[in-house]
Amino acid sequence: MFRVLIILTLFLYTIGCTNIQTINERYEIVQLIASQANLKLEKRTSSDFYLTTYHKGLGIVDKNLMVYIEGDGNAWDRKYRLSKNPTPKNPLGLKLAAKDAANSILYIARPCMYLEEQSLKDCPEKYWSSHRYSEQVISSINQVIDLAVGESSTMSLTLVGYSGGGTIAALIAARRNDVSSLVTIASNLVHGFWTKLHGISPLKGSLDPLDYVDDLSMIKQTHFVGAKDKVVPKIVMEQYLSKMSFKDNITIKVIKGFNHSCCWEKAWPDLLNATNANQ
Repeated sequence: MFRVLIILTLFLYTIGCTNIQTINERYEIVQLIASQANLKLEKRTSSDFYLTTYHKGLGIVDKNLMVYIEGDGNAWDRKYRLSKNPTPKNPLGLKLAAKDAANSILYIARPCMYLEEQSLKDCPEKYWSSHRYSEQVISSINQVIDLAVGESSTMSLTLVGYSGGGTIAALIAARRNDVSSLVTIASNLVHGFWTKLHGISPLKGSLDPLDYVDDLSMIKQTHFVGAKDKVVPKIVMEQYLSKMSFKDNITIKVIKGFNHSCCWEKAWPDLLNATNANQ
């Protein structure tokens, strides 16, 4: 046991101190995070994609299922150079799910993530760039959620999305009638404004949450923003709030000292508890 703890400690230290490059290393990181949280790997096939999920508690009697959707991952190598593999080097969406003490949890990776080399070649790059929030993406992830709901006695869902995963969570929430709450972390919910802000190409093949403001306004939601986040600054969420037809269901929490990736994982249990207390 002592030797296992030493190996685990060294592995986690390596994760924090190196720039993980290979898909195998990234997959090993995810497996380790999931196993420590008793999350079970399951590959799901949707109408358009082969999606990686991790879950626990499906099939048990629980009134609410926590659904976590991963961020955009390693979408870009540089500002103007698209990555060849979107699998995240830092799977923060999974890390948040692993910190959740709920009985029923479903984590969903994004299309084209965690694929073998040949399968990745069959997954067009547009699905982690211009079409990252396309109808095909939203519909496929929603199908996976439907499968999970069908396997359990779940009565409601809490959708949680990190970064671009929050955009997907919002788009899914707008088309379902069983979402009790929507929670996003550092999410670009107004991606048209966001792309202009950073001077990058608009996501022309993607759906826009602002086209569903009437449906979204009726959903209880909490949006966390890092005060030091330069990737998705507070002004993006202010734009989102300004477009809502009904604002009473929406809470925006700006967290001092946090940026786009730090320090959500460590603080997540407390942040989530505060969110639950307000629902």
